[in-house]
Amino acid sequence: MRWLMITRKLDPADDRAGFVTRWVEALAARLDRLDVICQESANPPLPANVTVSSMGKESGAGRVAQAARFTGHLRRLVPGADGVFCHMIPRYVIFAAPWARLGGKPLFFWYTHRQVTLELRLAHRLATHILTAAPGSFPLPSPKVAVMGHGIEADLFPASAGESAPPEVLMIGRLSRIKRQDWLLRAASRALAGGATGPFRVALIGGAVEHEPDVLPALRRLAESLDPAPDVAFTGALPHSRVAELIRGCAAAVNLSPPGLFDKGALEPMLAGKPTIVTNPDFLPLLGEAGEWLLLPPDASDGDLADRLARLLALSPDERAALGAGLRARALAAHSLDGLMDRLAALMREEAGHA
Repeated sequence: MRWLMITRKLDPADDRAGFVTRWVEALAARLDRLDVICQESANPPLPANVTVSSMGKESGAGRVAQAARFTGHLRRLVPGADGVFCHMIPRYVIFAAPWARLGGKPLFFWYTHRQVTLELRLAHRLATHILTAAPGSFPLPSPKVAVMGHGIEADLFPASAGESAPPEVLMIGRLSRIKRQDWLLRAASRALAGGATGPFRVALIGGAVEHEPDVLPALRRLAESLDPAPDVAFTGALPHSRVAELIRGCAAAVNLSPPGLFDKGALEPMLAGKPTIVTNPDFLPLLGEAGEWLLLPPDASDGDLADRLARLLALSPDERAALGAGLRARALAAHSLDGLMDRLAALMREEAGHA
């Protein structure tokens, strides 16, 4: 079975797209051949049955040149493929659809975001299947949607082997208002003021967003103005391997993304067995008996978050590990890379007539 995958970037060191290289490797292990078209490539080593064709952004190609190369790659590769799998970018579906339809090929579109654009609506109409991580992670109602789970590399997140000292609370994600890092900073100050936690550290892992350049300075000012001031580290964007290392040593994690953002920044700590406070109810099936500790209601305040933080940090490391063990088991079952790729390859076989 041979499929064509279209994605933005192949670069294991990239802080946001680094995981895609592992997706390619894992999917290729389940196919006879996998052709990949990407907008830019760092030329990572890949299995022998993978071919990579770049649109040339890494060498300075502009949009017109990229579009021309993309069209040439599609003309060359779609006829020999059993189907096409587009990752996250609606425009890729729009470009690929005429070639897929001409050859009668299934056209899969993976999308996990709350943003709805005209391009997304058109891509939804053109794709034969919409694949997403959770019931609320595709923003349009559609009978085409198949919930597949996220694909997280379990080997990077073994069961908790301890914690750094003092305890560290992580928040992983780009620095953006929608991620609500300011809420965590205020809650951390309130938890410290309560006196029940002892010293702890907050690490905000993620880089600034280009269209929100004021967020990082505002967060720094807020952290300095709070009384008591929490111990905060702004790490900036980090390679995925370094993020995994910090997760393995943390005490707990917080993810305050609203419904529609089913963040890997919450799933990865859960996979490592770390108690993770969330606000998106799509995570509820993973929380089990820990839901009362970890799921904040929609009308929660920073005081409510402070109470949850204080409650978690008052536990011993062993007690936190016990609380996280159930999270890890459920996250592994629903969101591991191998599980996702098994489900994806099975659907590819079924739709391409190779079942």
